[in-house]
Amino acid sequence: MTRVFAISDLHVDYDQNMNWVKGLSNSDYKDDVLIVAGDVSDNVLKFAEALEYLVRKFAHVSFVPGNHDLWIRKKESKNSLEKFYLLISICSTLGVKTSPFMIGNKKQAIRIQPLFSWYLKPEEGPESLFLPKPGEDPNLGMWVDNYAVKWPEWNGFANAAEFFLKMNNWKIEEDGKVTISFSHFLPRQDLIFGKKKPADLKKAGFKDPAPKFNFSRVAGTAGLEKQLRQVGSSAHIYGHQHRNRFMKIDEVFYISHGLGYPKERAWAGIKDEEYLPKLIWDSENNFITGQEY
Repeated sequence: MTRVFAISDLHVDYDQNMNWVKGLSNSDYKDDVLIVAGDVSDNVLKFAEALEYLVRKFAHVSFVPGNHDLWIRKKESKNSLEKFYLLISICSTLGVKTSPFMIGNKKQAIRIQPLFSWYLKPEEGPESLFLPKPGEDPNLGMWVDNYAVKWPEWNGFANAAEFFLKMNNWKIEEDGKVTISFSHFLPRQDLIFGKKKPADLKKAGFKDPAPKFNFSRVAGTAGLEKQLRQVGSSAHIYGHQHRNRFMKIDEVFYISHGLGYPKERAWAGIKDEEYLPKLIWDSENNFITGQEY
């Protein structure tokens, strides 16, 4: 039996998270696929180390970079686009897939479709996922990307979001095969709050830990939604928000399952040894369904 699992936001800069990666079974996943939906590490050596461990544990590992992966902390790259290509090269060397591939057989073939992406800010175009938030800081003063992500001039492109979406165009295929797509960033606005709307959270006594920060400014782009629909995706995996989601919208499953930061798991009462990559699909049962959240 072949299975497809998903995880995102490994953040192995934290020793506890790297130990979680190392601690995954060396025998349970030998025939399986792992989708890693971005944010492994901004440290190139730790990035490569974590993926090397995963390649030993899974039959196939597939990855797209997240924003943390493209932070410029050291001098291994001149800018974040150069670092993007460096990470893709490292993946190629390790055998980590960053382009579409098929698993299964002719009778039951399934495509894994990575989609490169970046978020679109509200001032950059109408496909931003922006939702106004009272009292927000429109300059995103606390957003580390403003200081750690360094782009070159986008000759011929309006911004990073457009550049990466255009990179995906050559991959778009429509042939009726069952497809699982994935990106780091969100493809839809309604995924930000999941099944709980802002008013519901307020009634439940939720206290916003960062009242001036508006995540929707940097959440993703609706351009991703167009692409995943174009490839005929049955399920789309994403990361970035550190909020687990399982929702079905217009016949597509949207799934986010991140490791996140150690303090986030501690707050949620999650024990590392009990937290595993999420099973998405297997060759006997097809897509794994359940209660939406």
